[in-house]
Amino acid sequence: MTSKADTDKAILMAAFAKMDPVALAVAVGTVWALILMTVTAVLLIKGAPPDGEIGGHLELLGIYLPGYQVSWMGGALGGVYAWLLGAVVGFVLALLWNMTHYLYVVMIVVRSAWWRLMAD
Repeated sequence: MTSKADTDKAILMAAFAKMDPVALAVAVGTVWALILMTVTAVLLIKGAPPDGEIGGHLELLGIYLPGYQVSWMGGALGGVYAWLLGAVVGFVLALLWNMTHYLYVVMIVVRSAWWRLMAD
């Protein structure tokens, strides 16, 4: 037979479920890569306006992503960079999410135990 404390803990653990850091890293990385590759492809398909260049503002990403330029190969290289950056961001976000939820659950359980001790 389960006690009320075990039931409460199970409810808290279900409410504050962990995120899988690897899964979030792959998902965020994939989305970021697809966005950058799609934006680059749209600019290439659309073409340059008269007396202008293709993607002048997007070309500035080459400052932060060495080798990136608004071209088909640059879009592929930018996709790799975006995937790596997105994967790092997703992994760190999942770790922070899990850590904060773990600390919050611990705080609730400790506070609950403390209140039970004070009530007795």
